[in-house]
Amino acid sequence: MKGKGLLYTAIAIVVMVLSIMYLKFELPIISVSAEALPHMSLFGMPITNALLTSWVVTIILIVGAYLTTRSMKMVPSGMQNVLELFIEYLFGVVEGMAPQQWAKKFFLIPATIFFYVLISNWFGLLPGLAGVGFCEEPHHAETSAEMAHPSIVGCAEGEVIVPLFRSPSSDLNNTLMLALVTQIAAQVFGFWALGFGGYMGKFFIFEGIAKAFKPDEHGNKPSGKSIAGQLAMGVIEMLVGLLEFLSEFTKVIAYTFRLFGNIFAGEVMIIVLTFLIPTFISLPSLGLEVFVGLVQAFVFFILSVAFYTLAVTPHHQEDGAH
Repeated sequence: MKGKGLLYTAIAIVVMVLSIMYLKFELPIISVSAEALPHMSLFGMPITNALLTSWVVTIILIVGAYLTTRSMKMVPSGMQNVLELFIEYLFGVVEGMAPQQWAKKFFLIPATIFFYVLISNWFGLLPGLAGVGFCEEPHHAETSAEMAHPSIVGCAEGEVIVPLFRSPSSDLNNTLMLALVTQIAAQVFGFWALGFGGYMGKFFIFEGIAKAFKPDEHGNKPSGKSIAGQLAMGVIEMLVGLLEFLSEFTKVIAYTFRLFGNIFAGEVMIIVLTFLIPTFISLPSLGLEVFVGLVQAFVFFILSVAFYTLAVTPHHQEDGAH
């Protein structure tokens, strides 16, 4: 088994080196938004290269899960061993962060997104992939889209290539949807654990203001000085709660642009280096982006679990943690 693994690794490295050294393509369009693929639509809606790649990644995950788990063994080996290693490690992270009764409930969504983001990030780094697509004129997009033609060997002079595949993580629509799913799940967990009043009470905090006007435990009315001090603290506590409520929305923006920015920048760097340095010299940068893709998927995973944990934690326990 180890010999086969080394053989497959050696073949993959050789293919990567040869593709970088000898595949010569025109530099593709570098666009922040995903490019619509010519002659491809679904129910009248254009299909972008990022959307097409997301379908391919989904199929890879489904087929890979089926092939890995169709003949499970008590003593795992091969791909089953690799998959179980990932899952056990990720679940261990969740158990270390989340309350015990919530660990299994939290695990499914961020773990699924982790594998989806990981494969998406790595898929966009395949050498030569940016050169497979459609050649079209750089101006007059509507006219050029009608005249676009597929290419895997390069475009004619004056034409640009629209890549057929692009990492979904480099498309804002994809990262925004992942962020929305994650944050909606956090709100669901929060309401599930604390109820409507308990969860909303974490953000709309008026106890401190009300406490300023209440008698103490001996029934004595508060003095003007104590009212002012307690009222100031109550207002601060209320404002902090409102900021926490606002942060539930800003987390979506932070989630979206963190993943998008890192993966988009990495893809652009790999594309430019591949065309400027068509030798094995660019392989270290490719290896770095492979690592970055893994780190970004894990960061998305661990932040999701952290936000879920905060969502199910009552307000007084959060104060104690601080």
